[in-house]
Amino acid sequence: MREGTILPADVAAAVVEKVKEAFPGEAVYTDLVPRDFERPCNMVELVSLVLDPLGYGQSGVDLLYKIRITTYSAVDEVHASHLPVLDLRAMLVLGAFGSGYIRVKDRAPKVRSMEADTSFFDCAAVTLTLALTLDRADFVGPELYELMQNLEFQIRTKKENDT
Repeated sequence: MREGTILPADVAAAVVEKVKEAFPGEAVYTDLVPRDFERPCNMVELVSLVLDPLGYGQSGVDLLYKIRITTYSAVDEVHASHLPVLDLRAMLVLGAFGSGYIRVKDRAPKVRSMEADTSFFDCAAVTLTLALTLDRADFVGPELYELMQNLEFQIRTKKENDT
């Protein structure tokens, strides 16, 4: 791995900081909430990593980070909450990433999509997908990368000669 590589933990940490800005003073957990956790609070978890190999031809790829941000509201004795509060909390999470990117080290992964699920009674889950464009050479051996570049050059040359 190259020096300065952005790891999934780096992306999750940047998301945690954005959530803390949106909900000052509230706890933000990563991956799990403890038993009997205090509400209101939030949780950030990495749901999946996807490599999009077709995004940028032979030179680049997109690494997609799918992150779930669960925001919990206060509940009463029967574990019900005021549903409009959950809608507002979900909107605050969505708004935290409304700029279209998030700063992670010296890079800025793009917000590819955001979706809020407010169908729960005591929390709302926002799924955030971030796209980080990387050099394809980071994922393939140097011999294969050189072969792919030569093949792309040959195809381009043939197309130019045919026209």
